[in-house]
Amino acid sequence: MSLPERDDDVSLRRAESMTEVLARIHSELEDIARRIDRNQAMIARSTWNVGAIDDDYVKAMQDADLSAQRIAGVAEFLRAIGDATHPHWRIDTTAATGTLKLTELIRSIGQTGLDIQAKDEDAAGDVDLF
Repeated sequence: MSLPERDDDVSLRRAESMTEVLARIHSELEDIARRIDRNQAMIARSTWNVGAIDDDYVKAMQDADLSAQRIAGVAEFLRAIGDATHPHWRIDTTAATGTLKLTELIRSIGQTGLDIQAKDEDAAGDVDLF
């Protein structure tokens, strides 16, 4: 995937602190890790008695736990990079935000105050049932 060409004058006006960008990504990843943990615990409470005898079930539950830990680890890594980032480093995230498919993700990690709708997002409230 490649990002579109940028206009350096506009890019400079939209540039924001790299520390702030990394902090938003850190926060989003921590939230994702918490959701995985919470959902995995809920699924385990509801299904453990039946699923525990199935090796694939146990592996899937362990994989969910490991995924949450890895995401939390990446979040902490980004936080540490943010803490070490020079306060004058700035970046325009507009082009990168344009690649995102979920409006809530754009609002969560996109430029502060950015209020746009994802272009390809399905209607709000749609749920995919597997």
